[in-house]
Amino acid sequence: MLGAFFRRSLAPDRLARTLIYAGIAGFIWFFFIQPSPFGSTLSVTTLVGAGLVQYGSDKPFVIPLYIYVLAALVLAQLVGLVLGAGGQLEAALLGSALGLGLPYLAYRLGGKA
Repeated sequence: MLGAFFRRSLAPDRLARTLIYAGIAGFIWFFFIQPSPFGSTLSVTTLVGAGLVQYGSDKPFVIPLYIYVLAALVLAQLVGLVLGAGGQLEAALLGSALGLGLPYLAYRLGGKA
C-alpha cells in the first residue's frame, strides 16, 4: 500500500506539475517578498524546465517552444554574467537541471519497476 502511494506521488507528470507550482510560488516569493536574483532565476528556470517535457502518454513529449525559452533564459544569464551585469548562470543551470532531471528520473525509475 505504501509503495503504491510513493509510485503515485512520484509519477513523472505529477512531479513535473508540482515543480511548476513550486516555480510559480518561488518566483512570487523571491521577486516580491524576499528579493533575490538567484532565487528568482532558479524558480523561473525550474518552472520552464519542468514544463518542457510532458509525461501524459506512454512516451515523453517535448514542447519545442519551451526549448527556445529555456535556452534564451540561460543565454540571457550567461550574457549578463559576461557583461558584469550580475547574471545568475549557476541558478539558471541548476533550475534547468532540476526541472528537467527530476521528472525524467522518476520516469526512468518508474519504467524499470
